Formats: sequence, structure tokens, C-alpha cells
Amino acid sequence: MNNSGSDGKLVLQGKRLILRGPHEKDKIDRLSYGRDPEFRKMVGGDHRVNPPLTVEEVERWYQSVLVEPTSWIIDLDGKCIGQVALHSHSAQNRSSRYAIGIFDPAHWSQGYGTEATRLVLKFAFETLRLHRVDLRVLEFNHRAIRCYEKCGFVREGLEREGALIAGEWQSDVIMSILEQEYRAQ
Repeated sequence: MNNSGSDGKLVLQGKRLILRGPHEKDKIDRLSYGRDPEFRKMVGGDHRVNPPLTVEEVERWYQSVLVEPTSWIIDLDGKCIGQVALHSHSAQNRSSRYAIGIFDPAHWSQGYGTEATRLVLKFAFETLRLHRVDLRVLEFNHRAIRCYEKCGFVREGLEREGALIAGEWQSDVIMSILEQEYRAQ
């Protein structure tokens, strides 16, 4: 299931997906998806203003995945379709925050997010020995919330109107999964 890629980054192998370190060609894949308005909205951007994705933005994204040891490319059949990451690590509390983005709408609602999330949770709890993984998701992102619930995340609360998106106040759902909940699945 886990081995290291040529870049030294751990590779997580699923049934359909591989989570791996970035390759130069991922920049081309990322650029080809552009800046989908719905994706932009779901990650907190203003979907009404949708300038083209630039080469410079893709390079910054690529470098961020490259340097973060717990950030991976979601690879489907040799093509980058998204990114997952554990970030905001606390060694003292044995916790991390989870984030995922599938860039291409053609790959939404096909179970790829669920598979990638389960791979990262397995790594988080079985390899890193974390106690807690949490996340924040915009309350209107029902597709993501369903995915997280399928993977064992529990709603903890709501940060009311903490994000101003496209001129409207939006709330974040706070969710987490604890090691004992992961093991009980």
C-alpha cells in the first residue's frame, strides 16, 4: 500500500487511485482544468470573478505540493486530477487538518474523493499514529460533507458566517475523526 516514489515522497496506493508526489507533467494537467467556477466557490473563492488560471499560479501550487511531505497528487490512470493534504500538524496533540480538491468536474461524484480520503486517513492513523484529523468545509458543500461522513468524520459544530464569499456570509462546518472512531470502522 505505501512505498516511496523517486522523489522520496510516500506513495499511497488505492484500488483506482494513487496518491503520489508531483511530477512536472502535473502542471499541464492542472492548467488544463482551468479555474472551474463551482470548484472555486466550494473552496471559498468568488465564483463570479473567474480569471483564467495562470502558469505562475500553477507553478506556486506545484511547489507547495513538492515541499509539503504530507501533500499528494491524486493520480488517476497517470493523470493529476486533484490534490490531498494533511496540514496544520500538532505533534503535541497528535493532530492534523485534512484538505482535498478534485480539480476536474468530470471526476466529481465518482467516489474518488472518498477513496483518496480513506487512503489519507489510513496513513494518518496507522503510520503517523495521529489521534485526531479535522477539517473545515463550507456548509453549502453538500457533496464534500457526504464524502467526509462516509469516511467517518463527525460534525462538531458550525463556525457561523466566518467567510465572505461572493458578497455573502457563509458558515463552515467543523468535522473530525478520532483514532478510536477510525479503528471502529
